[in-house]
Amino acid sequence: MGKSQYIAIAITALLTLVTFQFCSVQPPDLEEGLVARPSASTGLESLIRSARASLTPAQMATLASLEERLETQTDDGKRRELHEQLAGEWYQAGHPAISGIYARRIADDTNTGEAWSIAATTFTICLRQEASDEKTRQFCAEQAVEAYQAAISLEPDNVDNRINLALTYTDAPSLANPMKGIMMLRDIEKQYPKEVRVYTTLAQLAIKTGQFEKAAQRLEKAVELTPENPDALCPLARVYENLGNPEKSAIFAARCTAVLEQRTAKKQQ
Repeated sequence: MGKSQYIAIAITALLTLVTFQFCSVQPPDLEEGLVARPSASTGLESLIRSARASLTPAQMATLASLEERLETQTDDGKRRELHEQLAGEWYQAGHPAISGIYARRIADDTNTGEAWSIAATTFTICLRQEASDEKTRQFCAEQAVEAYQAAISLEPDNVDNRINLALTYTDAPSLANPMKGIMMLRDIEKQYPKEVRVYTTLAQLAIKTGQFEKAAQRLEKAVELTPENPDALCPLARVYENLGNPEKSAIFAARCTAVLEQRTAKKQQ
């Protein structure tokens, strides 16, 4: 169950998340005031102490058993499996910060783009979790940036990691450069002009700030590239409604509904 839970982290993170090439495959130093390692007060032990009160007796027993086995295990492969189980259990318990630490240990061990991406997206979920306190959010932001940078250095053509890194900077902007995430997304748009997710991501950010004209332009471009993409069609209905264009809003609402119904019908076959 642990391994499947660990894999589920990646799937969930991709559903939740709606640069650039580095020479070293190891995570480079972070920029603009972010530290490269968790502070002593926000390490694994501190996070676990804070999380204990929210755990059920069954969860505490499972996690204690896994930790005990990890302490005595010397085989690298089996230790990795235990890290996967711990990452999955903590994620299921609603503590992505702790899950991310174990996911990062797997990434440190395997040093693959996929493993670093899973660690990064887990920390991103922590960053966006309303229950996270500011210190934990900062820790998760630092770790997410570091992990995305490592993933990009290993898989420089993976645009999703680049977009997600930019979104991390928009979720946790630095005082020195609050527009860094937006500028990164615009650079990605120039590098990958046919990457639909860049346009839908920029559109969603424009919607958040009430820039509906810009959002419409981005989403129209996304629809041009992928005419049956609900991530572009459905928001366009709301954008045109906000722009006072009920005719276009109705058109895209109908297209959105039709595409979603087709997908539902295919799943039921």
